[in-house]
Amino acid sequence: MINKTFLAIIVLLLSTSSIYALEDGVTVPLVADRSTADGDMGVLLSATVIVQNGTGHVFVDTSPYTQVDLQGSARLAAMVASDELGVDQKAYDFYYIIDISSPIIGGPSAGGALTVATIAAMNNWTLKPGVVMTGMINPDGSIGPVGGIPFKLEAAAAKNTTLFLIPQGQSTVTVQKTITRKKGAFEFFDVKEETIDVVELGKKLNVEVKEVSTIQDVVLAFTGNTLTAPEFKGTVLTSKYLDLLEPLATSMKQEANGIYEGSAASNPQSTLVVQSRDILDRAETMYKDQKYYAATSLYFQAMFNMRTSNWNGGYAGAADKEQYLMELINKVETQINSSETALESFKSYGVSDVSAIGAAESRIMAARAKLDEAKKNNNSDEKIASLAFAHERARTAQWWLTLAVPGGKVIPEDILKDRAGWYLSQAKSINTYMIELVSESGGHPGGILGSSEDIDNAERELQRGYYAGAIFDSLQATVKSSTTIGLFGKVDTAKKSEQSRDAAKAAINDARLAGTEPTLAVSAYEWAETMTAAYDQIFQYSYAKMVAETSMVLNSHSVTTNQTPVKPALPPYVPETLPSPASSTTGTKPEVPAFEAAAAALAIILVASRLKRN
Repeated sequence: MINKTFLAIIVLLLSTSSIYALEDGVTVPLVADRSTADGDMGVLLSATVIVQNGTGHVFVDTSPYTQVDLQGSARLAAMVASDELGVDQKAYDFYYIIDISSPIIGGPSAGGALTVATIAAMNNWTLKPGVVMTGMINPDGSIGPVGGIPFKLEAAAAKNTTLFLIPQGQSTVTVQKTITRKKGAFEFFDVKEETIDVVELGKKLNVEVKEVSTIQDVVLAFTGNTLTAPEFKGTVLTSKYLDLLEPLATSMKQEANGIYEGSAASNPQSTLVVQSRDILDRAETMYKDQKYYAATSLYFQAMFNMRTSNWNGGYAGAADKEQYLMELINKVETQINSSETALESFKSYGVSDVSAIGAAESRIMAARAKLDEAKKNNNSDEKIASLAFAHERARTAQWWLTLAVPGGKVIPEDILKDRAGWYLSQAKSINTYMIELVSESGGHPGGILGSSEDIDNAERELQRGYYAGAIFDSLQATVKSSTTIGLFGKVDTAKKSEQSRDAAKAAINDARLAGTEPTLAVSAYEWAETMTAAYDQIFQYSYAKMVAETSMVLNSHSVTTNQTPVKPALPPYVPETLPSPASSTTGTKPEVPAFEAAAAALAIILVASRLKRN
């Protein structure tokens, strides 16, 4: 039986085949390598790229059907081209018609050429004849390494190529050659490695070989046009941002240190409590340096550690351990419900600050997922740790609501829903492409699990109607996969981190100039500033950039409203009495922590305010 989804795709492709004419596009040569009985050899192909006004679809038409990684290259080409030109990808449809004359090895090496053709098509530029390139396109616009360069150069030279572009650092490559020896009726095959100077090989073939590192280099070589990356040398952590974050950081500082005093008094030898002291010391340094988001993240980690330690102690001393665990589960469910009530009350007027709402929705769904995980876990230590995390994660949803910057405009729900589905589709595509690349390279997919988890969260949020949360979790998945792709091969991580930082600063500035205060993006930028690991730093900067750009795009669809949501206030800190280990046997009513009581009161105030306004 034919799969219905596959049939639908075929019908869609057939229905769109008459929309475009090949002469409307830009044709670019592609060079690949293929396996033969005599070893690898190069082959020159061609692709025609057409870009039209549309809704963000990417169509890849190959004859014959080819690998996932070539389709992934095409999708990435559309994304990078849109990003480089500063346009909304969802405003266009992209068609890639590729003639595969013979079976080829992989498809990532076509990425750079497909991207330059896409940019040319969007600008109505023509490509210079005699220019050919091989190189993977990375999501940040850099050119990634590829294989089989000497074979591809030979194929290009045979077709009158005058300039051959290769990734930076690959002027000298090592290839494997199979040598056949005959001895009597037998044949013996020896595989030997050979180091080749590609520049010198090009001279012998009358072809200039030139290294390129970015898509800007490629566009200049192919078209003579210059793509200028925006620069911003101003302040990212503005006084407006600091004034917004400081009250939350101060409140969490007071609460975390208050909980530590109780935890240290009751169980000073606990490893988690000892670790919490170190975390609080680092948080204090961040707080004094006005790195308020970094400080709140550390306060969160410390409170999670201490809650886990305290609940472990309560479980150890409980007469009825199963009842004690049930009380913890009820406690966590109460906190999640409280956060959900506050969120829905805040959203009752519409979504104005999409990043703050998205952060809150994401954290509520993450807390739900962790609670469900805890319920199924029979290991008491792991169960309690999951419950403690779910409890603290749910609380952070309410913290994010206090960081919202409500305005007189809201983003229509149908826009959010449509975008959520589209960004989720993008995340899945980039993740699949990354997995394919990692599989082909034989490396370990370090970012796959994280990307997959974010995608799962986004799918749950989409089903729940938490569209803003689905958008930003999809973006997070996309950036994780993209960062992994960008670190293939020999990479100057310090340079890449600096480039990611500059791009994030420019995007945040653009959002502010457009009237959007991208709090979530700035917090990711601030967090990146405190990191030392290359992957983490590049990921956070890249996420900051993408969140700022997305927030700006979403807000461009906002509509005026005559109602403004009541912004939640931070509840005052009241020292929390820890759960009693004997509460499960004494019949004493479990105490409601101060934050939960304040959250419940907040929900009542929000509902009352809504009724009054209506």
